[in-house]
Amino acid sequence: MPLVIQMPKLGHAMTEGTVLKWHKHAGDNVREGEAVLTVETDKAEVEIDAPAAGVLARVIADEGSVVGVGLPLAEILRDGEVASEVPIAATPSQTNARPAATAQSPVPASVTSNSRRRIVASPRAKRLAAESGIDLANISGSGPDGLITEDDVRQIGAAPAAGKIEQPATSHGGLVPARREKLTRVQMVGARNVTESWKSVPHFVQMVRVDMSRARAARQAVNSGGGKITVTDIILAAAVLALKENPLVNSSYSDGERLIYDEINLGLAVDTPDGLVVPVIHHADALDVSALSARAADLAERARSKKLRPADLEDATFTISNLGAYGVENGTPVIFAPQAALMFVGGIRDEVLAIDGRAEVRPAMQIAIAYDHRGVDGATASRFTTRVKSILESPDFLGVPSEVKAPARHRDVTVESIDDSLKATVKDGALRWSLSAETDTAPDPVSSFLGALGGCLLMSLRVAARARKIQLGRASARAHANEKGHVKEINVELQVESSAKAEQLQRLVEVAERGCHIRAMIRDDVAVSLKVTKL
Repeated sequence: MPLVIQMPKLGHAMTEGTVLKWHKHAGDNVREGEAVLTVETDKAEVEIDAPAAGVLARVIADEGSVVGVGLPLAEILRDGEVASEVPIAATPSQTNARPAATAQSPVPASVTSNSRRRIVASPRAKRLAAESGIDLANISGSGPDGLITEDDVRQIGAAPAAGKIEQPATSHGGLVPARREKLTRVQMVGARNVTESWKSVPHFVQMVRVDMSRARAARQAVNSGGGKITVTDIILAAAVLALKENPLVNSSYSDGERLIYDEINLGLAVDTPDGLVVPVIHHADALDVSALSARAADLAERARSKKLRPADLEDATFTISNLGAYGVENGTPVIFAPQAALMFVGGIRDEVLAIDGRAEVRPAMQIAIAYDHRGVDGATASRFTTRVKSILESPDFLGVPSEVKAPARHRDVTVESIDDSLKATVKDGALRWSLSAETDTAPDPVSSFLGALGGCLLMSLRVAARARKIQLGRASARAHANEKGHVKEINVELQVESSAKAEQLQRLVEVAERGCHIRAMIRDDVAVSLKVTKL
């Protein structure tokens, strides 16, 4: 029995798809997994692969046909099979097949009534005419047997109707558009689905502001150790953790029931030239942040290049839309039904936040989460919303402690100089040490500063290594400056014993230099060189 290729269901709201292009024709050999045709769905253009090897026996739906989900597209004959002799019935919207002639003689030229002429038009032409308010009875088809094509409708729509004179806009109204732009199918279907979701789903939105300083620092730490994650990747990982702890949000509502899913499938809104596409990261709950990052980047690239597979658009349980890159700070999202929630993410900007009773400028971000009130109540939603915030503000899930700090220490020293000598005594609590510009019994102030710089760099290096779980052995720093006058240049040589790769060690040193407080005190006009030698 021939194997029938059917129009697949590629999304919860999908009811039909359009055949864009056949890559194989009747009589061609096909391999299992080979692309046979491309269809346009609610969300994207998708290639349909051959489910088995064989011969493409017949093509049932022509290019341009609008085919319902589950209806046949083509038949494949495998070894030993014979073609089916039973015709497969086609619905009017399924194919552009030519209708059989109902009369042997043509309609006389004298007959001008449109009511007597049978209108034959392709599905795309019918849809375009309906959307444009054009009567197909007034169009003469240029296709076979008078078939009205999409181009025929476009030509009528572009030209002024016969007997009509376009009136210019006046001060009394009658605004005339400068141009009309046809939406892509992705945009049209998206507009329809969003409208239906807005009408049928009782939305409510919760908003919170997130202090992103720790998340940013953790991201820099991961990337400096060889990772490559984005802010969006961190948000994806935080959402997964919050969904695990709040499974009622990872759900949908249907006929008085809440459908709760163990599997977390994250939809990621991606902007493409044809419109918004939402590919899905399946089993996101089984992925760490690096794997989430790789999967998100791959899906976004394939979405923009129109290479998504049917499975890439199926079964999302929660969607995230990040418009921060466009400078948008906040918004009220619309849920992609039947999902129970959608999270909107705004841009990160410096804001004044209250931190332990103090006003501090920190990088902050706003998130807004829309919920379906039928299945998620306000208290359930608030637990999820605030949990996302707390995870992002303490991103231990990235493998980097939220805070890796040296013990707090009171910085208050006293310096005394006795008689007219160039000596001074420094006191720090119970600690005492001397400085001298006269003898070698104590370091001079510049040498003491160079020692502080080297010590600060080594301590900062070990703190950074500890945060990234990198083992360091013996380490030393040698710092020297010009011998006389004001310090004009400082040269520092670090020698570090470590099994880390040279590139990884170099990035670690760069982090340590940025974190060294003494290094930050050196004026910009003082040249500082830092050389690293791996032992």
